[in-house]
Amino acid sequence: MRPSRLLLVDDVAINRQLVLTILGAFGHDITEAGGGAEAVELAGQTPFDLILMDVQMPGMDGLTATRAIRGGDGPNQATP
Repeated sequence: MRPSRLLLVDDVAINRQLVLTILGAFGHDITEAGGGAEAVELAGQTPFDLILMDVQMPGMDGLTATRAIRGGDGPNQATP
């Protein structure tokens, strides 16, 4: 099984660190974003196999970010 390219989006650094520790042990390539706007920018540039999105974040929340990613013309319109 090949490692997956993941986008991890959470405004709480300790939550991101926990996920990095767990999934990083399996060799996945994980890109971090600290908020929704940053996630939309990254998802517009880089294809990911999976996006793990926090729902409640200050600024742009996860639902708004997900709609922007799906509605954009980037490589992650259909990424789970």
